[in-house]
Amino acid sequence: MTPKWKKVLIGFSIALGVLIVLTIAGGFVAYRYFIAPLISTRLAMPEGLNRTGVLVGEGFLSKSVYIQDTRLGTISDIAFGEFDPSPGPEVAIVGTRGALFLDDNAKAKSSVMFSVRAGHVDILDVDGDGISEYLDRGGGWQDVSLIDHKGNAMWTYGGMPGVDDITAGNINRNGILEFVVGFNGAGGVRLLDRNAKEKWKQSDRNVWHVELVDVNADGSLEIIHSNAAGEMIVRDKEGKVIHKAKPGPYFSHFSLCRWPTKKAQQYALLAENDIIWLFDFFGKSVAQFDAPISGTLGHARGTPTKIQNDHPEYFAAVVEFSNWNRSILYVYGSDKKLVYQEIIPEACASITSLSLNSKGKETLLLGCHGKVWKYSVFDG
Repeated sequence: MTPKWKKVLIGFSIALGVLIVLTIAGGFVAYRYFIAPLISTRLAMPEGLNRTGVLVGEGFLSKSVYIQDTRLGTISDIAFGEFDPSPGPEVAIVGTRGALFLDDNAKAKSSVMFSVRAGHVDILDVDGDGISEYLDRGGGWQDVSLIDHKGNAMWTYGGMPGVDDITAGNINRNGILEFVVGFNGAGGVRLLDRNAKEKWKQSDRNVWHVELVDVNADGSLEIIHSNAAGEMIVRDKEGKVIHKAKPGPYFSHFSLCRWPTKKAQQYALLAENDIIWLFDFFGKSVAQFDAPISGTLGHARGTPTKIQNDHPEYFAAVVEFSNWNRSILYVYGSDKKLVYQEIIPEACASITSLSLNSKGKETLLLGCHGKVWKYSVFDG
């Protein structure tokens, strides 16, 4: 699918979404039960996604289930740190319905189920007290929420013309998190305080995705977002545009990723035109990875991974196609050559790489629906 047709599809979805939202007064209901099924039925699955399994690198990685718990829904975040009141760090597995905390041996320490129906959920620590909260970033045309450690909504925010995305960070450098919201239609970009009170609003159209990044390495966070024109927009803490660029591919849903190592700077990651792109925050392409079958309609996320001690870090990326319940996992060597490709018959919305033992070698973890897959170098 060309960028032109992608814009047509997005425009069609927006128009239909607005119509349905106005009719039934429920953005999430509209998207989940009307728009998404319509897209998936009207738009046939790309031919390459019909098959599943390993296409490149058979035998390079071993795959097993790290944890399975269908109560969690689709796993949208995996992190390691102090998140739970119990002593010691945990591996946090966060899904659309709840979260599970594991020890080093993948044994459950505690769990929580959410009282709200969530979209894509990220774990965060609002108070810096080592006890996590959860940010429900929604799923397009859906209200967003801040959820406390017990799974209850601290607040919910939304309204017309519908929220596309939300992110959190200490944008004012006062030790207190603020929240940046991107709206669909002409809703623009808005800054909320920790209680969801609106502090300012700036105009833009179809803010598909929003993040907070220290662009200039000066200790201050800037707002990065995409929009209907396929632009990368950089704003300061007051919402003033300080830079805009138009990358070669249509810039819509992106994620943040460090490359080529976990200690390197962050970039914007995007899958378009069978390529996984990394852009700096001035719109310049810094790396391109051939990604066969990834097309233009997937959401990409990536991470460096030290899956071999005697080898430079690999780069792993997953492209999720939620409309067709498919994902593609790509792993690249330090020379950017593809060493592993697998089509997975699940929507996989998170990827990370963690050292799960004292040997230093990392394990690649891929979060899908109700389970986390574990990948490591095949030992024979």
